[in-house]
Amino acid sequence: MRIMSRRTVWVLAVSVWAAQTHASVFEMPQKFPRHVQLQQQLIQSVRAGRTEEMERVSREGVALLPEDPTWQYNLACALAYRADKEEAFAALARAIELGFRDPAAIRNDNDLKQLAALPRFAALVAKAASLQGKPVAGAPQIGASTVFMGHPAEIHGSNTVWDFEAGCFKTLFALRNAELKKISAYTDSYRGPASGLIRGWMTDERASGNFGDLYVNRDDGHSRLDVTNFPGLTPVVYGEEARRHKTHLSLPNTLFGQPVIGNSSMSMVSGPFWRSLPRAVVTDPYQPLIAFRLYLNNQCWFYPEHKDHDPETGDLYPANTPYYVISQGSSFSDKPFMEAFAAAMAAFTPEVKRLLTSRQALAPTLQMILRATQRTVKQPDDYLTGAAHPVVFDVRNLDAEAMARMAHALTPEQLPPLVTLRTVKDAQAEPGVDYFDTRPEGLFDTPFAIARVVRGVARTRSMTLEAAAAPKSAGTVYRWVVLQGDPAKITIRPLSPDGSQVTVTVAYHGVYRPKGADGQPAPLQTSRVDLGCFVQNETSYSAPSLVSFYYLPNEERVYRDDGQILSIDYANSAHRYADPVLTMQKGWKDLYAYDKQGRLTGWYRTRAGAAPERFTYRGHRVLATDAQDRPTQACGVDYLPRQAGGAGVPPTLTCADTQQRFAYTYDNDADRVGRVAPAP
Repeated sequence: MRIMSRRTVWVLAVSVWAAQTHASVFEMPQKFPRHVQLQQQLIQSVRAGRTEEMERVSREGVALLPEDPTWQYNLACALAYRADKEEAFAALARAIELGFRDPAAIRNDNDLKQLAALPRFAALVAKAASLQGKPVAGAPQIGASTVFMGHPAEIHGSNTVWDFEAGCFKTLFALRNAELKKISAYTDSYRGPASGLIRGWMTDERASGNFGDLYVNRDDGHSRLDVTNFPGLTPVVYGEEARRHKTHLSLPNTLFGQPVIGNSSMSMVSGPFWRSLPRAVVTDPYQPLIAFRLYLNNQCWFYPEHKDHDPETGDLYPANTPYYVISQGSSFSDKPFMEAFAAAMAAFTPEVKRLLTSRQALAPTLQMILRATQRTVKQPDDYLTGAAHPVVFDVRNLDAEAMARMAHALTPEQLPPLVTLRTVKDAQAEPGVDYFDTRPEGLFDTPFAIARVVRGVARTRSMTLEAAAAPKSAGTVYRWVVLQGDPAKITIRPLSPDGSQVTVTVAYHGVYRPKGADGQPAPLQTSRVDLGCFVQNETSYSAPSLVSFYYLPNEERVYRDDGQILSIDYANSAHRYADPVLTMQKGWKDLYAYDKQGRLTGWYRTRAGAAPERFTYRGHRVLATDAQDRPTQACGVDYLPRQAGGAGVPPTLTCADTQQRFAYTYDNDADRVGRVAPAP
């Protein structure tokens, strides 16, 4: 069984699939989510040894992607468990034809041992070996399109494949300079920000210009960058086939071999799930990982916040990331930031730009430059404060000329490092006991940004994190700082001498107004805490890696003096907006009870127009009590979404009794907690 195939196999599979079924590679964004679901189901069925389920899932995978060799191969593995091996051999032969040609993998696969003793198996292994490395018959020849810099570069089916590992397209361009002139020949054509500086550097051949850079617009030209102001900047356009499948709109979905400036001045403005594109990224299960991959693909993306960061709504972003730039405002507010980034890219010396691109560090370095040159950064130490790392950037704080100067001043020896994060240990809240939403606390874990939605009832939430610098040099020191939140409620405890590993503990914040550098509350309410991790070389800090904790604004919590939860009111009487992607309206209030030793015994639940309900400390609904009012019988509870309103109303959360029954027993009269076991 091959659960995860190698990247080259997947790309080949999609090419063949597109050709032989007369389908389009641009259909893959619609098919890929189902592929991922089936892949997870296959993993579970293989681990459990459920061969019939393996076959069913593999057949559905083949139906979804008929020309994919790995799904055909997995079907052969599942069919090998049948008594009749004929169909298994046919599926294996088909997988080899489609490109699954690793003879060692086929020969050594335990799932195929049922076939190995039969003569046909050896013949198929030999066929795979003979075809290994050869093109698949009938597959289209996908190759790079030659494009002259500054002229449109078209995305079409002949230069684009689907990358299953990355979950997005990969388009191949070979950029050429048609005129073969030096950078100095284009000095007068540069009309972007900091033109006086950049023209001088171009005249001296000390600036790279935008030759080799791509510009990608994904709002159908609504907020388009004028590439003619940036000599060499190549606009990407979408061919008819790509446009027909709507793959040219909204969030980015393509890897390139060149640096990218891109934008999409779009948002979802109607329905219960309205949101800006960056809020769509951080609330989606897959998009944060795609954003990370684009970030390391030297891509710089820009989006307006459009009503997600305004006085009327407050700050609605559940996470802060360095993967893109969010501009304060709506349409066209992203353009000054794009122009500033294009200017900084043009200002890099050719050697520095080549190094940043080859090291996949161009986007992180530009993010560092943007943040270090914000007008709110009055002195170098301000870079380690929230003044440099807002979730949304205001154009009034943008200094494009300072960005260009800083970019041009970098030398190969001074390139800023990268710092990545991983979670070592994390608190585990239990659904149905610690919280009642259908989504878990983990929002996403990526190497440069980690985010949690704090759902559990505990007053404090702890996480152990480990950072790593690249490249790591002698004397590297890691700096962990509070960028947004109340420092009195946040503890960062180093676990290693260099600070690479820490435990962070954050007490409940709820909805609050963070304080600015002047000590005054910010104009916008938020319910997010941001922590930053940085490393420093001799001249500059890294771009930030960020950790966010988000508190649900539709909850009102009260804690006891000892830190135990006293009550949570989910009725949202303040009518605060709560993202329905992250939480559902519940409409009840829970009041918690404890014994004399401070141990939780359960909670009482009240809601308007209904009788109070009682729950045990294990989240079971109480059915019967003893003479001391202690639960003796209880039932399990499921929490399910319920569509009570129309199509334009998000679902609410409801709880329903299950068939499970539990018995609670007690050691003595003083015992208020008891022991629980399934009822006979």
